[in-house]
Amino acid sequence: MIRNKKGQRHPNPNGQSWCGPTALTVLTGKRYDIIEQDLLKRKNRHGKGRYVFTWNGGRRYIPHKKVHTIKRMHNGQMRGALHRYGYVMKDSDNYGDNQTFRQWVRSTHGKRGKTWYLVVAGSHYLVVKGNKVWDTSTPVKGMPITKIRWYKRAKMQELFVVERIKRR
Repeated sequence: MIRNKKGQRHPNPNGQSWCGPTALTVLTGKRYDIIEQDLLKRKNRHGKGRYVFTWNGGRRYIPHKKVHTIKRMHNGQMRGALHRYGYVMKDSDNYGDNQTFRQWVRSTHGKRGKTWYLVVAGSHYLVVKGNKVWDTSTPVKGMPITKIRWYKRAKMQELFVVERIKRR
């Protein structure tokens, strides 16, 4: 069994990797297939179906289609998944409005330190710690921010600080 470590990207063994579960693998250290299995179980459990009213006054039940891959994650789903794995996602005050990813990187140079950031830029999740960035197409151990060629011009929508929940 292959074990992943926090700070390493784990690729999907079953095919295409997507940004939400990939960010979770980097932040939590869990394998992609385990995270995807957990997310699918929750997604398919909550989508039960709906009733549609027909033209003659009756109603008809339409079952929910079963989802087989997690392609898109909202911030609420990401927050819930991180909470289940023992992490909390807080809004960051290290963010200026109307910035691109590159502008944020330049303005926070030397200030990021050992903090884990979850960046939503261009409707895409990126994980940043210090001068390293992780994405679906980066190497397993991440890559320097200066070498990244994609998403640097993307408008940042949100920035979160991810921290471990302290146990008493």
